[in-house]
Amino acid sequence: MDNKDKVQLIWGIALILMGIGVFFRVPVVIERLSETVAFNSGLYFFRFSFYLIAVILIGGGFKKIQNLWPFKK
Repeated sequence: MDNKDKVQLIWGIALILMGIGVFFRVPVVIERLSETVAFNSGLYFFRFSFYLIAVILIGGGFKKIQNLWPFKK
């Protein structure tokens, strides 16, 4: 495994961890938005958007790791 593959593996793991972090952070952010934003109908769109971002981050991380597996010699 050369340096490029190591960097890509670390980047994939970081993407997965950030996606998981977004999943746990969404309820807190939505609660803060509901206190400050006057319209509640837009909160569903924000919630959907944040969860979509989390899914894309996790999916991208898994794809990056999958492209390295099995590790090339």
